[in-house]
Amino acid sequence: LASYIINSERLATPIYPNDANTIVSLLDLNPSRPGEDDQDDASPPFEIFEAGTGMGSLTLHIARAIHAANPPLPAALRQILIASPFKSRYDFATSRGCLEISPEEQATLDAYASSRRAVIHTLDRNSKHARAAYKLVRNFRRAQYLPSVDFHVTSIDEFISQRLEQTGGQPFLSRAILDLPSAHENAQRVIEALQPNGLLILFKPSISQIADFQAWSNETKQPVRMEKVIELYSTTASDGGVHDSSGGRHWDVKTVVPRAQQGEGGNNKPVQVMRPRVGERVAGGGFVAVLRRWPVSEVPVQEASEEPEVQE
Repeated sequence: LASYIINSERLATPIYPNDANTIVSLLDLNPSRPGEDDQDDASPPFEIFEAGTGMGSLTLHIARAIHAANPPLPAALRQILIASPFKSRYDFATSRGCLEISPEEQATLDAYASSRRAVIHTLDRNSKHARAAYKLVRNFRRAQYLPSVDFHVTSIDEFISQRLEQTGGQPFLSRAILDLPSAHENAQRVIEALQPNGLLILFKPSISQIADFQAWSNETKQPVRMEKVIELYSTTASDGGVHDSSGGRHWDVKTVVPRAQQGEGGNNKPVQVMRPRVGERVAGGGFVAVLRRWPVSEVPVQEASEEPEVQE
């Protein structure tokens, strides 16, 4: 997956694989397989909202994490997703209607969508980004994770308002990710749609943007509590953290014959080289904040304030 992300065409800067895996881990996803938990089977779908589709890298990583929660995709339906062309004129309002397929095939696709137990709603204002991200997800492993994703091209307020109207004003999101320059300008509606104990993830290039969001949250008395803020380390290795998604520091460990010994008279004795790997690419980095939604009727626990150390 990591190599696929890095080597794919892009219209937007990707969330690099090591960063995407960290964010997925912070989402604390624990999907159960269909039929494994009667309570989960009877519950509404586990819905994740992502604002800022971009290239679709994080979308694809999340889709892989929730894949097991959904029923198996029939082979015939999967072939439809793989082989069907895009409609020539389509604004990408909803991704399930973007393919040139028959009404019967569309009905089959919609029927499967209604049976899903976990779904990602990924939203972008740019239809070109949404179309490119759709292709990115579709072309990976023959559309294996595509059925778990719904792409939307609209505003956050319009999408959330429409869904809240459908649910009678009841929160429907279990997780939400905001990858936006000014998240606090759109966060209030997202928080309203977030279920109690749901998680809100902010992904920002600057720590000051996290601080601005916290200040806005406190001033407007939003029912969320910031649980943690972490820094995503950037890397200067050409492979480390990019082509494999491990996120650790990469080393070169290899056996070579020194150049001085390769000529005549040398004994061609191999030696081991062990050193940190270096390169020219700087990739990844940024800051992630994790906030938890509290019931409106309850007073959230205040963030712990640090007491200044008293030196004797």
